[in-house]
Amino acid sequence: MERRIINSIQEERSNHFMLENFLFNTVDVFHIARTTISSKNDLALHYHNYAEVFWINEGEGVHTINDCEVPLQSGSLTMIRPFDNHTFKVISAKSKLIISNIAFFPNSLDHFKRRYFPELTSFFWNNSQLPYTTELSNDQLNDLSTLTDRLMGQPKDNLHLDHIMLHVFSMLAKNQLISSQLPHWLSFAIENYTIPQYFSKGLNGFIELCSRNADHINRTLQKHLNQSLSETVNKARLDYAAKQLTMTNAPVKTICFQCGYDNITYFYRLFKNFYGLTPFEYRLKNHKIF
Repeated sequence: MERRIINSIQEERSNHFMLENFLFNTVDVFHIARTTISSKNDLALHYHNYAEVFWINEGEGVHTINDCEVPLQSGSLTMIRPFDNHTFKVISAKSKLIISNIAFFPNSLDHFKRRYFPELTSFFWNNSQLPYTTELSNDQLNDLSTLTDRLMGQPKDNLHLDHIMLHVFSMLAKNQLISSQLPHWLSFAIENYTIPQYFSKGLNGFIELCSRNADHINRTLQKHLNQSLSETVNKARLDYAAKQLTMTNAPVKTICFQCGYDNITYFYRLFKNFYGLTPFEYRLKNHKIF
């Protein structure tokens, strides 16, 4: 969709949000916030005079963006360009979305482009109808949320904007590099082996997604990620468990079974070996983040 068409849509149907209205001080160059959206306070369709990166801390919903609808879940991260036309919807009257976002003026975006990404056509600088969107791992989400908490009370100057945005860019660039080095079929399997439907099948669930034999999958994983098939499968299951422990109140036994483990003692041992904490200890430590 060409930008002039988007601008026409904006003029007809959207509110125009101005960054100046959200800044506490005239010297501030960015705004950072964590907001809860429910059915009672859905945002109107809008566009801005600023760039924005947001991620979902908790909940599920829908991102209405440039006449499309994109599902959102915990860990979803999106980079909004100034001309993007968007809003958020929750999935039911009782549900909510907890969103963190950073908004900053386009001149900072120009600075990042010139200094770090002169040839890049991804992130904020893609020209497709939909903006750049990705999924953060549980560790990345916790890391970014912790950094955001620290930044809340700091000056909203260029130093602190560069600090957090370079952290975001570095994290996502590393993800892109790893993904680009993997065969398509393996990248597809890793991205989709994230739900109980596949966990219940154990190794066979991952093999099914790869459409390759186990020996070939093992060799490819060792070559690109230096890990075995069983290590890859356990990591995906435990990542899911960690997210459920952080984001829900589901009993540990239920989470254990959702991950495809039928022995809770074995699950506890694997989880502690991987995270250094028992599932109960991990929940106590991380459930308070939001």
